[in-house]
Amino acid sequence: MERTYLEQLRQPAAAARGKTRWWWYGCRVDKDNISYQLDQMQEAGIGGVEIQILYALEAGSRENLEYFSPEFFDILKFTGEEVHKRGMTMDLTLGSSWPFGGPIVPFVKSAPVVYPYAIDVRGPSVFSYDFTNRMAGEIVGGIMGRMEDSEMLPETIQDISSLLEEKLLFSWPWGTQLKNLEVPEGNYKIVIFLAGQFREHVLMPSRGAQGYVIDHNDAEASRFFFAQAGTPLVERLGRGMVQSFFCDSLELFGHNWTGKIYDEFEKRRGYSLKPYIYALWGKVKGMTEEIRYDFHKTMSELTIENFFSVMTEWCHEMGSTSRIQAHGTWGDILQAYGAADIPEGETFSEWDKYSVNTVHRRLASSAGHVYHRHIISNESFTWLRFPRFTETPEQIKIAADSIFVDGMNQIVNHGYTYSQKDGEPMAFYASSHICHTNTWWKYYKNIGRYINRVCDFLQRGEPVSRICIYLPQHDIWAENPLGDIHMCMKLEERLETSVIDGIAREGYWFDYVNDDVLGRWEEYSYETLILMETDRMPVKTAESIQSFAMHGNLVICAGRLPSQGCGLLQKDEKDKIVSTLFEEMRRQGNLIFAENKKDALLNILKQRVCPDLKVGTGKESIGYVHRKDKNADIYFTANMSLEEYNTKLTIYQENRAFCILDPMEGKEILPLAYTRKESGTEIELHFNQGQAYLLVFDQSLPKPETDKRIWKENGVIDLKEGWRLEVPEKDYFKDVEELKGFEQIEELKYYSGEVIYRKSVYLTEPDMASDEIVFQVDKAGCAAEVFVNDTSAGQWIQRPYQMSIKEYLHLGKNEIRVHVSNQLINRCLDPDREVGEYQGTVIEEWPYFTEILNKERRKRLSNRREKEMIKSPLPSGLVGKAQICFYRTEQEKEEI
Repeated sequence: MERTYLEQLRQPAAAARGKTRWWWYGCRVDKDNISYQLDQMQEAGIGGVEIQILYALEAGSRENLEYFSPEFFDILKFTGEEVHKRGMTMDLTLGSSWPFGGPIVPFVKSAPVVYPYAIDVRGPSVFSYDFTNRMAGEIVGGIMGRMEDSEMLPETIQDISSLLEEKLLFSWPWGTQLKNLEVPEGNYKIVIFLAGQFREHVLMPSRGAQGYVIDHNDAEASRFFFAQAGTPLVERLGRGMVQSFFCDSLELFGHNWTGKIYDEFEKRRGYSLKPYIYALWGKVKGMTEEIRYDFHKTMSELTIENFFSVMTEWCHEMGSTSRIQAHGTWGDILQAYGAADIPEGETFSEWDKYSVNTVHRRLASSAGHVYHRHIISNESFTWLRFPRFTETPEQIKIAADSIFVDGMNQIVNHGYTYSQKDGEPMAFYASSHICHTNTWWKYYKNIGRYINRVCDFLQRGEPVSRICIYLPQHDIWAENPLGDIHMCMKLEERLETSVIDGIAREGYWFDYVNDDVLGRWEEYSYETLILMETDRMPVKTAESIQSFAMHGNLVICAGRLPSQGCGLLQKDEKDKIVSTLFEEMRRQGNLIFAENKKDALLNILKQRVCPDLKVGTGKESIGYVHRKDKNADIYFTANMSLEEYNTKLTIYQENRAFCILDPMEGKEILPLAYTRKESGTEIELHFNQGQAYLLVFDQSLPKPETDKRIWKENGVIDLKEGWRLEVPEKDYFKDVEELKGFEQIEELKYYSGEVIYRKSVYLTEPDMASDEIVFQVDKAGCAAEVFVNDTSAGQWIQRPYQMSIKEYLHLGKNEIRVHVSNQLINRCLDPDREVGEYQGTVIEEWPYFTEILNKERRKRLSNRREKEMIKSPLPSGLVGKAQICFYRTEQEKEEI
């Protein structure tokens, strides 16, 4: 018998549970604590770990295991076995820390950083120059050209590489010199491109894992790294032990070149880059942007082919999948994410709010959609609050909703810090502290269960999006000089968050698309294409857009029409074709032009396009995502604010039966009202603060009912006085006159942990005759559990702090007991807690100087930053009003 949707909600698939990043500092771990922490995760509803091994934080040569040592492999194999024993999954970051690299990477396979060295000369003259001791590195190009109005004239450019000679010192190579260069009459510039001697190293890795970062454009470097840093792991752990190998964000500082660029450029672009390298930095008259485009386009192709795709191929050879964060790359961002089995976005900073996160999320989810990736994961809650130890379960839950609404369907917490069972918290500097050493950890299981339920529904079927927005990547490549372009950030800057949010808040869910997708537009369900201030695109893409429009689909160009092709060769011809195609589309009525990408664009959308789901009151806070699963359409919709709303949701072109599920409470709810219209269904709902629902439309469901109850207050008991406050850990037991933050009590000022409030309440027969009895308070720390007569009535992890308690009450004397946890930050502010200076040797065999590691220890283990940023402890405990409210209900009379 097929399960109902409510039954499915209450028994979600284990594969849809959230995961967590698990930091092992210095690989200083032991089997007992590994087993204990995995038990903690499993109980909290976490279904998998992603192990990332970092720098050491505690002293000890024996305890901090050397990377790839026998002890290292032993503990990793034990962990994998323990993970699988619990029905969990294990992912692994290759190498230690990030980006990919390590001691195995030779200089020739490391990531080059190229910069120009320019000399102004005036001719006619014969010029010589000794570069020795004036620059450090390898010269990879040299040209000279005449300058006019700060631009180099292309017809005057000479390749002077052959005139560069090696300079010897006692027969040893010592430097480079330029001899007897004939400079014609006029002002000339000599430009030398230098691949620097100093290249990026892995960022603060564990012992034995330091070294160069690989060249992500070089397939040989990538394959070498995976063979050396990955294959031995699989050989020792066994195929299938690691579910996914993980690549963190590409923080490749300065990496802007590759050794094969000249050959690859000429093969792919059809001309030599060597004479035109100055255009990558300065201006070459009439061709600067075209050369820059051709260069970045080539680098994009090399990165995707030689790193992202190579990683996925290697993972498959090892019996695993790839999970990749592509943000940070200069490449075609959708293709980069799409090269992974599991594209992964990221939530960075205070994102417990409703806003489209283009930089780190919507690009990743769009790639997952257009390249048909079933799972789209997200590094979640990074820097959710700063400083550390200030985040709350409520913030985490709302932040998860903002991730879901951006199209992601797997949560990876950022994260869980390995710590001793009873040890001090050691939070990663950029993370939310979601682990057993946090004060509110026992309440996380509510979020774990919630994430499991929502992801189970959002991993079903296929995403639904009828609108797509073209990414102006070609303009970014053309406009930017040599550098490690962060494509995601440049796209967000160009599209503008306020513009994208404006589209989303009018109910339009969209994917971003690239040339590859538009070249296959018939394979997708898009009906509207938006281009915003786009100047360049390939001729084939312009032709595909024309075909898209001629088949009855809507094309909107905001700000201006595209008017240029891409690249240097046949530039004028390509410009003319692109410009003519778009002018023809506009003239023939196959394209609508919007004067700007703000109000004018939105007005056209409102006139011509029906959104999937439109929110009435609260559209600035309530968002949605839509999936289609066989005969059902699933909408996840969430209020990502601390306001509450009675609102109407209009679901266009939808008149089937429906049900509404509350994934936090695990129950079905009834709408306040609903109306069938020719355009669709209008549903009236109440959203509490941070409230989310799953709406499922399915013809097989019964006809939906409405909540016809009218609630009338039938009395209130004020509980503001007479509470007993108990803190067993501090041996503190006292009566409190009013409910105010316990941080105001001197003995508890810097206390972080659990406190208990007790109070007796006497109920009469009229009280017990009420249809509903609700206990409510203004504020309950950051998490709490309510006991009525020694029975748990439920937990609070978010507002509103209200709870139905009638079933636990009886006539006469009743005891209410509230266990409240506060944030960990208060303990960090205690002036009696010493800030460790961490001087001395960390590891005797450690190759770094001790002070480098101690600097990291001071930043990560000390509480100096927290004390600098927060001067007073945060409010804690039960605060404000407390009441028991009695209600009776009546059925709303049917209209005749």
